[in-house]
This record gives sequence, structure tokens and C-alpha cells, in this order.
Amino acid sequence: MVLLVLPCLTAMAVPLYARAEPRLAGVPFFYWYQFGCLIVTVLCLSVALRLHREDA
Repeated sequence: MVLLVLPCLTAMAVPLYARAEPRLAGVPFFYWYQFGCLIVTVLCLSVALRLHREDA
């Protein structure tokens, strides 16, 4: 359950990432934070799916 809540909470923390600085390779923080959230979401869902398949 925690693995499914974590990506939602990180994406909903808009005041945390609604800014342009710092930049990484010229890309504003907002964009690379969102990309990082995408990667975390994929990893969390993959682990949750594997755990669910082991239980079944």
C-alpha cells in the first residue's frame, strides 16, 4: 500500500517543486523533478506488482 501512496504524495507536493532553479543541464527543476517522479512511480508499481504476484 505504501508503494502506491508514495508516488501520489510526491506528485501532489507542488510547492516543493514549482520553481525553475536549480537547473540541471539547462533544464528547470520542475521538469527533472517530474521526470524523477515518473521513474519512482514506475519502480514502485513494478515492486507492488511483483509482491502481488507472489501472494497470489
